[in-house]
Amino acid sequence: MPLNSVQTPSIFSTSETYPRPLFSAQKRDSPTNLPPQTSHHLRSLSLTPHLHRLRLRQARTALPTQLTSPSRPTLSDLIRRSIFLTNTTLISRRLARSFVSIRLSRQLAARPAPEVLVERCVLPAECLPGKKAAVAPALVARKRAVERERVKDRLRGFVGSVWGGKVKEKEEGVKKWEERVGVGRVWRLRRFWEGVGREQR
Repeated sequence: MPLNSVQTPSIFSTSETYPRPLFSAQKRDSPTNLPPQTSHHLRSLSLTPHLHRLRLRQARTALPTQLTSPSRPTLSDLIRRSIFLTNTTLISRRLARSFVSIRLSRQLAARPAPEVLVERCVLPAECLPGKKAAVAPALVARKRAVERERVKDRLRGFVGSVWGGKVKEKEEGVKKWEERVGVGRVWRLRRFWEGVGREQR
């Protein structure tokens, strides 16, 4: 066959990059088959009509043995695995979807109002649409947790300020008590000698 009859390879041709008779011993994941090491001449040769007919002939001879292989699943297995869909299966699926949509629409039409659900404790009160800050049911727990942390922070600040004032008051009381009892005499004596030292300076 003359080389001028070789067709130009397409950029979208990804299958059968190399001729199977020439590269049947090589694996697809071989490093020699990587795109940077591809031989464009061999790629163009693999697209020749002669090799294409040869591949079709090999597939025609190998297909009957593969179809009659005992490892091939039966039609009932394919239907059971939902790989092969018959017309009956498609119709039953459509009917099932229709029944589900009809039942769902009826249940939604008979669904009670949000106020009734709140009264029955099915929905929290934060989910009422009439409120200014209506919250989705999935976010109610997070909103309540944030509010609890906010209250805890305020209580910590309040307790800290009150506790600090009480501690100062207690310190003042202890100091006055020390001045009044025997410890206070030592404190007065120390202040006296400190004043004497400052006068001498």
